[in-house]
Amino acid sequence: MKVTFIIGSPRKEGNTATIVKKLAEQLKDNMNCEIIYLSDHKLNGCTGCSHCQGVMEDLGCIKDDDIDKLLRKILISDAVIYCTPLYGHSYSGQLKLFLDRHVALFKFIEGKSNSVDKMEIHSFIEDKKIGLLVSCQGPEEDNTELIKAQFDKLCESSLARCLGKYIFPLCSPEKYNSSYSDDTLRKIQNDILSI
Repeated sequence: MKVTFIIGSPRKEGNTATIVKKLAEQLKDNMNCEIIYLSDHKLNGCTGCSHCQGVMEDLGCIKDDDIDKLLRKILISDAVIYCTPLYGHSYSGQLKLFLDRHVALFKFIEGKSNSVDKMEIHSFIEDKKIGLLVSCQGPEEDNTELIKAQFDKLCESSLARCLGKYIFPLCSPEKYNSSYSDDTLRKIQNDILSI
């Protein structure tokens, strides 16, 4: 089984990366873990051209960057965990850019003027198990509601299955004062191992 961790933090030694490395170490005997740092890749923003929506049998994005290669890694993974520090109650800019480009993974066939729940969608990641891991400097309550709602919408529009939303609150920017909940680490590990 393969799990891919996609890290949207610009800091390779920050809290988010530290948590992911701990998880990968705990899972290595049972899972093939791949850690992808978006900061290592050339990523361009989506221009909303909808070219990908006219290509039903493939991703169809015409941008010349690393996104196609990264999206294909998602296709061959049994589970994908999107990992980000909390920036302005939302994803990091790097992860938001990457998620915008996920539109190539699902095609809106009919009902484009409707809300997502009323559209007919073909998705390359239908039933794919995806999770969200968030490190944040503040508390979880009254702080992470927006990012959790955004992730729910991603699952809904892509027809992916939400594995879980895992929050690590009160992380210090310097990292040395951060303590990561063993209960949350165990929960992610158990959820991944259950796929």
